[in-house]
Amino acid sequence: MIDELDQKIMQTLTRDGRTAYTALARELGVSEATVRQRVSRLQESGALRIVALCNPLTLGHQSVRLMVRVRDLTPRAVAKSLAGMAMINHVALCAGSQDIFLEGTCRDQAQLVQLLDDIRMLPGVSNVQVLLLLELFKDYSWNGLATSVGQSDTAT
Repeated sequence: MIDELDQKIMQTLTRDGRTAYTALARELGVSEATVRQRVSRLQESGALRIVALCNPLTLGHQSVRLMVRVRDLTPRAVAKSLAGMAMINHVALCAGSQDIFLEGTCRDQAQLVQLLDDIRMLPGVSNVQVLLLLELFKDYSWNGLATSVGQSDTAT
């Protein structure tokens, strides 16, 4: 169960994942031990993961979104195989005409071709649709989820 204090901790860490627990505790009016315990519990439950993110396009890399249709195996089995690929950043089962949604980053076009070959050779993969990102205008991972659909907007 995530309560109001957990939400405030996550909102603050969404803005800056490097915020010190002492600063968080002071801002929220609780002890540092409380913040440390809450963050630990949120991480253990899978509700919170603190990572560093970069815009791959500014580094000259190729960012790609892929939609995969599965045949002869379950989408879950294929998704687990895809999750093990180093260039794949995000794997999700989806509903609709496709079975799996992927986000990936490749250093160049040659690596993208290799990634596509590797995906197409996986057992169960029947079709792959490719979307190459040319420019990013907004990415939820950079700005946090506070103003996204389904999240309360209580940030000050």
